[in-house]
Amino acid sequence: MKLELNLRKHCVETELKRLCNRSLSEYFKQGSNQKQLEKIIDVLKTVLENSNFSKLRCTYPELAGKSEANIVLAADSQNHVVILINGLEINPLEKA
Repeated sequence: MKLELNLRKHCVETELKRLCNRSLSEYFKQGSNQKQLEKIIDVLKTVLENSNFSKLRCTYPELAGKSEANIVLAADSQNHVVILINGLEINPLEKA
């Protein structure tokens, strides 16, 4: 699963919250692909609940917003989650 993040007007945390809310709304619409949306919502909730966004924004200024960088949130079938910043892979769930 890959989700492109638009950080032109806001930071990564805000974008992830917006995507989560949008996915939840879509989940309850008739005819939606609920299995895929469940996976997206699960990954987004995991990142939102377990990431140190202050550290991420300080370490990677592209995640602070007003960025034209190519940012992608990716998760594999084992729910290993990474954020790609112009191809550079970072672990958003790293603590400390």
